[in-house]
Amino acid sequence: MKQGELINKTLKSLKKRLNNNNDLLELQLGEGYLTEAKCTFNEPINEKDLLDFEKEFGLRIPEDYYNFLTITNGCSLFDHPEYGGEASIYRWQDTMDATYEDPKEGHKKLIIAYIYQDEIVIDLKAYNEGLSNYLMVKGHIDHFHQARPLNMNFELWFDRFIICQGEKFWTWPIYTADNYYKLRG
Repeated sequence: MKQGELINKTLKSLKKRLNNNNDLLELQLGEGYLTEAKCTFNEPINEKDLLDFEKEFGLRIPEDYYNFLTITNGCSLFDHPEYGGEASIYRWQDTMDATYEDPKEGHKKLIIAYIYQDEIVIDLKAYNEGLSNYLMVKGHIDHFHQARPLNMNFELWFDRFIICQGEKFWTWPIYTADNYYKLRG
């Protein structure tokens, strides 16, 4: 499989699961929690907007993220049917509003998603330097210099987020048999 193809397969499978179940998914989450969830997808982006961005800033958008936007210009994932949720991949137009300009970095990093008080960040500079692992995560009140690498690209993150049914899998390594019960109370 070539880089950039996984995003299409993951979205197609997720939409199929939703269509087969009246737009609801039954999820088994951590600690035995069972719930239902829905996902909402936006219309694809006008590709001219992405090309204009790339021209204006002199930076390419990662191919997998570009492919995602041409399928759905952002989405809301694993929302409770009654109470909503906090797992949103922003519409392209909203990434610029969500990304505050860090004087040291400018717009070389884009906040593309808000996931339960974490923000998912694309390091455009790293991608444009040829690095495959350009995705980062930071707390929603943290600065860009506090972001930590996820050691993956957008489509790997998205695929794993779907497989984990909306759980923040990037936090799992902090919970061990030694500290899980103390930390979880």
